[in-house]
Amino acid sequence: MEKDAKAYLTLSPAAMQVLEKQASPRKRGEFVSGLLVQYGAVDSGIDAVDIEGMKLQIMGLAGANKSLESRVLKLEQQLAAVIANR
Repeated sequence: MEKDAKAYLTLSPAAMQVLEKQASPRKRGEFVSGLLVQYGAVDSGIDAVDIEGMKLQIMGLAGANKSLESRVLKLEQQLAAVIANR
């Protein structure tokens, strides 16, 4: 069984007001511990998901870019043909 570690924190008045509303003096450590554990779990999970999501978005954007490039090239060729026929 792990022992609890003692930590002394300096909190802003606003943070202290939130802490006082959310937990009794004897439960504040447990409340802050839970917040930090949740923050760590969300933070590590978001990074992995965001990187994969960004990779997929970049691949999609690259495909869309190639499609648009080919459409612009086709329009340029058609415009050149119209100008040449004048």
